[in-house]
Amino acid sequence: MAESLKQAVELIKERDYVNVLAHYDGDGTSSAIILGRALLRMGIKFHISYVKELTPEAMKSRVEENIELPTIIVDAGSDQCSLLSEKKDLIILDHHFYSPYEFKGHNINARDYGIDGTKEACGATMAYLFALTADETNSDLFPFFMSGVISDKQDIGGLVGLNRKLMERFGSPYRKTRTINIAGENLLEGLSYSVDPFFGNLSGNREGTRNFLLELGIEPEKRISDLTEDEKRKLEKRLALELIKQKVSLEALKYLETDMIFFESLGFTSKEIAGMIDGNSKISQNGVVVQYFLGDSSVRQLCLDNWRKFRSKLIEFARQASKEMFSLSRIQYFYAPDSEMAGSIAGLLMLYYSNQNFPVIGFNSGDDHITKVSSRGTARMVRKGLNLSIVMRDACLSVGGRGGGHDIAAGGTIPKGKEREFLTRANAIVSEQLTDFGCK
Repeated sequence: MAESLKQAVELIKERDYVNVLAHYDGDGTSSAIILGRALLRMGIKFHISYVKELTPEAMKSRVEENIELPTIIVDAGSDQCSLLSEKKDLIILDHHFYSPYEFKGHNINARDYGIDGTKEACGATMAYLFALTADETNSDLFPFFMSGVISDKQDIGGLVGLNRKLMERFGSPYRKTRTINIAGENLLEGLSYSVDPFFGNLSGNREGTRNFLLELGIEPEKRISDLTEDEKRKLEKRLALELIKQKVSLEALKYLETDMIFFESLGFTSKEIAGMIDGNSKISQNGVVVQYFLGDSSVRQLCLDNWRKFRSKLIEFARQASKEMFSLSRIQYFYAPDSEMAGSIAGLLMLYYSNQNFPVIGFNSGDDHITKVSSRGTARMVRKGLNLSIVMRDACLSVGGRGGGHDIAAGGTIPKGKEREFLTRANAIVSEQLTDFGCK
């Protein structure tokens, strides 16, 4: 991998303008920030844009918009660039499953080096390695590596593999603490806007959250970092009880606590940076948050307002979807009002609302001809054989669409009107994968 990264960096150093295409989500946008700051330091001009439709045809079209430029595709690309196999100045930094093919550019995918792209490396991991290869002084881009890791939920249960090695090597300058996994200017904001963890009686309920904290003898306007150890233990026990009442899985309970990193120079914790980037990305405000973290402080308040807007919408949509869930014998599904949030809604429902034996699938039919599909499972399901990348790939293909992703989270697109056929096929594949997991 190191040799491949060196070759890719040398290719970029020879050019004065680079096209960057990033997946539109929190991991992809974190990756874009890393690459943008690294390219600025190299004195290379660049243009960043974001991809949502992950098909070979769509990717080819996006790259051909600036075909004369060298292009870096991050947090996507390995499974979408078969139609661009002749472009030698194309660099892919990815971590998703894909089917190998002949490629004349640089397809640098974590999985090709024995690294688990679901738990050990995300898009931001690959972007950070690229930046470090260019110049190790780029190690100070560590906050955005962590943002991608958190956005991709590769921090649950602690970092492992390559992510852990990067943390050990470059994370030492930053103050870390094990604490409750909430973020915001104070406890009232952190809890009332919390989406991961999601608290059924508190998230989206500002007055209820205020009363909850006052009953515990904790000042609602108190900063999370200023809690005493006694207050922290008291609050954590009560929050755990709230989750237990929701009958969540052990996986969701584990996410109540996290290793929080404080980035003093940025004025935010790792959780807050990840939340800001992911929240802005999911409401199509990627450019605003990239602008801010590339140095334009004038949009700081806009970034924070966008983050609140995203969380409010997600809470509202998740509550709505939870009341309109459908199921077949091996899967659960819902229809989302917003295609860019279907994955977030599915993830929230999977961990905090739904039957823990079967994966959740979300549909959005906003386009005239295409239905977008997002799916989420749990780590426990994956250990028992679930691979949603295969489910999405095969079920989408069976109805003339295309899909893929991770074993625990994947997505795709299908022709509108083919939803029932897709569900039947997806249900059958999941049944084969989870033969003895709640499927008696």
